[in-house]
Amino acid sequence: MPGLPLAARDLSAPPRGSYDKTMRPAWLAILLLLPVHAATQARDVDPRQYGIDLPAGAVLAGENQAVTTTDLAAEGVVGRIHVRVGDGAVVLLPDGQLVARKAGQFAATDRKFEPVTKEALAERLAAEFPGFQVKMTNHYLYVYDTSEEFAFGTGRILETMLPGVKGWADLQRLPAQNPALPLVAVMFQKEEDFQKYRRMPTGVVAYYHTLSNRVFMYEQSRLARVRPDLAVQQAISTVAHEGAHQILHNIGVQQRLSIWPMWLSEGLAEFFAPTTMTDKLKWKGAGQINDLRMFELEQYLKSKAADDPTGEMVEYTVAAGRLTSTGYATAWSLTHYLAKNRRPEFTALLRECSQLGPFEGATEIVPPGIVRANREQFSKVFGDDFKAVESRLVLHLKKQPYTDPFRNSPHFVATLLTSEGRRQQRSALTFHSPQLATNWLNDSLAKFTAEQRAAAQTAVRPFPNRQQAEAYAAQWLAGR
Repeated sequence: MPGLPLAARDLSAPPRGSYDKTMRPAWLAILLLLPVHAATQARDVDPRQYGIDLPAGAVLAGENQAVTTTDLAAEGVVGRIHVRVGDGAVVLLPDGQLVARKAGQFAATDRKFEPVTKEALAERLAAEFPGFQVKMTNHYLYVYDTSEEFAFGTGRILETMLPGVKGWADLQRLPAQNPALPLVAVMFQKEEDFQKYRRMPTGVVAYYHTLSNRVFMYEQSRLARVRPDLAVQQAISTVAHEGAHQILHNIGVQQRLSIWPMWLSEGLAEFFAPTTMTDKLKWKGAGQINDLRMFELEQYLKSKAADDPTGEMVEYTVAAGRLTSTGYATAWSLTHYLAKNRRPEFTALLRECSQLGPFEGATEIVPPGIVRANREQFSKVFGDDFKAVESRLVLHLKKQPYTDPFRNSPHFVATLLTSEGRRQQRSALTFHSPQLATNWLNDSLAKFTAEQRAAAQTAVRPFPNRQQAEAYAAQWLAGR
């Protein structure tokens, strides 16, 4: 999840299966994430709001002008202006990092800006992270002190994602080219070392840092000690999600420091994030079903609310200035639906957003955390009948093949036996937790009269895995 200057994902707790229409942050920590709407003219911006040490001023295009300045080691280099702010500028260094430079700290030059070579950057990274391994591939530099298995799995996913994401962008005729700069992924073995490098909110295990252009993560999480299956699945999904942000910002689809609508930026990253665990970790491909997000939406799809959608879920997701975990799931589902069923309009929206330059976009968030400009933009492209959009979205999701990523974990069958006169009616569904099963029973009972509820028979039964739970549910529905 890209941020200004960074963004993070919190994987310290399992996903929740409820929709929070107030969009309060849950276990996904969001840092400085402001949504987008096209800017049409120069305007004043205070870069300090984004963690960039420059005074407020008018934003002007950098026009790729080469300048002399110093790098982070105080060595003289030729950089390139990414964006001007007043008398200062955000400058792109040869190693891909964006730095703030005030008036007097840079000067125009006729010398050519040249990206650092992978070999030179590898040497710098080895010095910056003593004791870490540094491995080079065509487009990536992997810096790690993790297990070889973790580093190998991360590399497998990223190496297949880059051509896959670019290929998808090419098919949509979006502006895309191969990365001009080496992409860096830094992998810490321990959480304390990860936190020591840059302090992050508790539970955050990975993030893409927009200014340094690096992805950071760590291997050993507290969740792994409690739910290793969930931890591994979430870890590889995080690698893909953060890798997608890094790729999109380096192939030209998203300009660094541009401000996209939250639902589109995060939904698109989730669109590219589906991974699978078979005999090895693999990226499933652009637009494949994201099983982790379907897992989070399952309760909603089985609920009474999904039978007659109000449109609130889509409307809040589109306008949200912050997303909960379930907000990320709905952003993915909306992106998946639009990319598959409203492709011309969706592609047009992506092209519009790809033209946004640094600091361009809607930044005004009003209570309760809503960005009205994002709602207006969505309505212009897809219409403002949110109920109709959500109804079609629900039908779309219910048709998708879904593999429960935790099918070997405990599951619970809720059964409901009711009577209408002499006729009995049986209902049963399978859930991942007893609380979700109970919620479904309560929703179902609410449709009956007080007399019918009093006579109803309900039960929630545990099973060691989904297969056994579904087998029992089928037998119970058949009256056996």
